Amino acid sequence: MLYERQKTLQKELDARIPRGLRGEPQNTVRHIVYSQRLHGKSFDESVEIAVTFVRQSYPNFTPRILPPPPHS
Repeated sequence: MLYERQKTLQKELDARIPRGLRGEPQNTVRHIVYSQRLHGKSFDESVEIAVTFVRQSYPNFTPRILPPPPHS
């Protein structure tokens, strides 16, 4: 069951938060959001926590967050 949850969260992450180049703060945001989602936080809560954390080191950072994909 944990494996299925991890795969689902990874797909959500890939669809909503694009990867950055190596060492970019965007990747730190992805990592923190994934971790927070595994611990039961909502997507929006996770993004808020991650961006707050990253902005401590990169005050002008603007994350690239995509809207949720349309439901079919």
